[in-house]
Amino acid sequence: MNKPLAAAAVIIAVIALTAGIVLSSFMLSRFMLKIQHSTEKSITVKGVAEKLITSDLAAFKCSITVKGISREEGYANLARAQKTLLAKLDSLGFNAAMREDENISCDAHYRTVKTKDKYGKETSNSYFDHYELTYSVRIRTNNVKLVSANVLKIHELAYQKLNVSVDSPSYFINNPEQYKLELVNSASASAAQRARTAASHSGSALGPLMEARQGVIQITAPASNETSDYGVYDTKSVQKVIRLVMTMKFALQ
Repeated sequence: MNKPLAAAAVIIAVIALTAGIVLSSFMLSRFMLKIQHSTEKSITVKGVAEKLITSDLAAFKCSITVKGISREEGYANLARAQKTLLAKLDSLGFNAAMREDENISCDAHYRTVKTKDKYGKETSNSYFDHYELTYSVRIRTNNVKLVSANVLKIHELAYQKLNVSVDSPSYFINNPEQYKLELVNSASASAAQRARTAASHSGSALGPLMEARQGVIQITAPASNETSDYGVYDTKSVQKVIRLVMTMKFALQ
């Protein structure tokens, strides 16, 4: 190939390559503009609804423990202690209808005795010491005020030299689903108002709803920011805050 033809071929190749780059840049620009334009046609907002509620179910467990040198003595001691515990529960208003027997346990306890032989070598031996028996009862009631007011009074049995233990009460909501519709309505209205305000400030009008997602219900103590992807359920507080988030996507006009 002579030099003029070779030079012409190089020029044509350069022109073709340049044209390809320009065309590709133009198409990419149009593509990016299209995506941006499409994004500008919608708005996604979150709406939050909260409601302060009072627990309507309470539960706790209490136990009493005794000792005995024999099983017979241990069960006899436990029967007397159990009678005293149930009488105390009755006097505080925790009647039989609220009580659920958990279990009775009986464990043998041993003591270790260390001795030395005539050569000074130390050995350890275990010997039976006593039986320890525990009776546990669970109280469950809708009378939340009764529990919060009287649960600590069970410890008064310690004045009678009884080994009693009481777990911290747990407070529940019988049917949290009853609040869901109200929360969904409030959170949706909040999201729509936010979207409407944002659209008006950007010179657009709010269009129809395109997508809505409900978050999990969070039940927390008041003045708490605790959240979880699987939902929070606080059982320590009588007063609770039930919270729901709605994520909504609207078209813009």
